[in-house]
Amino acid sequence: MLMSTAHANNPAPTIKADAPNRYIVKKGDTLWDISGRYLESPWRWKEIWATNKQIKNPHLIYPNDILILCIIQGKTLIGVDTGEGCAGVEKQLTSDFVASSVAVTSTANSVPAIPLSAIRHWLDKTLIVNPADFNTTPYVLASKNRNLITASGDKVYVKGVTLITGQRYGVYREGERYVDPKTQKVIGLEVTQVATGLVTDVANNGVSSLQLTESYGKEVREGDRVFVELGNSIPPIFYPTPATVNRGGMIVRVMDSISSAARGSVVAINLGSNQGAKPGDVLTVYQKGPLVRDTIDNDASVRLPSEPSGTVMVFNSFEDISYAYVLDSELLINVGDQLLPPPYL
Repeated sequence: MLMSTAHANNPAPTIKADAPNRYIVKKGDTLWDISGRYLESPWRWKEIWATNKQIKNPHLIYPNDILILCIIQGKTLIGVDTGEGCAGVEKQLTSDFVASSVAVTSTANSVPAIPLSAIRHWLDKTLIVNPADFNTTPYVLASKNRNLITASGDKVYVKGVTLITGQRYGVYREGERYVDPKTQKVIGLEVTQVATGLVTDVANNGVSSLQLTESYGKEVREGDRVFVELGNSIPPIFYPTPATVNRGGMIVRVMDSISSAARGSVVAINLGSNQGAKPGDVLTVYQKGPLVRDTIDNDASVRLPSEPSGTVMVFNSFEDISYAYVLDSELLINVGDQLLPPPYL
């Protein structure tokens, strides 16, 4: 019911009482931080952003941009001051334009939604794949020098499906298996790319020679899997927006930690593209209420209501699993905490 009613009422987003009339964007700012300066519900920032129709990527913000708070046609909006103040923002917002005159703006150096340095590893080299498919891929049989540990510059031999001479392949290490907390079914296998190599030769018995050209902080081991590098499908830019998933979800893992997550952490959730999750989706985290004793009713155990404990944003989505960044947290976030799209406030 929470999911179906979350967006039923959509009043104008609430501007913070202390929202700045003028803000100069600084290097290191994120869209989430900036929107949090202006809105009680930062995920609604696009609703108050005065889009410039002459710009192909109208939501991009850059360091040294001057943001100003304006009242335009009865609505409170934020725009980039081009020297004419709110009059210039209104002109960009309402003027007619010819489609062929739309300017193309570069995403380079634009303000990211969240700190990219905090999620780079989970964007570039880590994937969630189907375990059955992964187990059918070729594997590293041995190295040329019979080393247990190999790295960039070494040659390894690969057994399995014959590789293509001259083709570039990735070498992947098996990692965490994800099990759905409710169904107890395996819903994904995490794999990390440890190297890249080029096939130099294929022997008569089908064993392929792979010259390692790059390694990524880890050695190549016997048993690592080899397949064509999977391209990064993450968009170059994405924006925080309320999730439109088809069911609630759950935190299933706190990355690089054995216990809890807080602001700036990365978590895995059991919502993926099959459930409608996509990069930029914001979800509210709910912590299950504790059990208390009702001393009036014969010490009966009563579960208190779940309370919101923070928000996360999806930045990489697979079939049934996504990686998400913890945007903020009032309480520590734990495995098993519930996820729902944020309500409009």
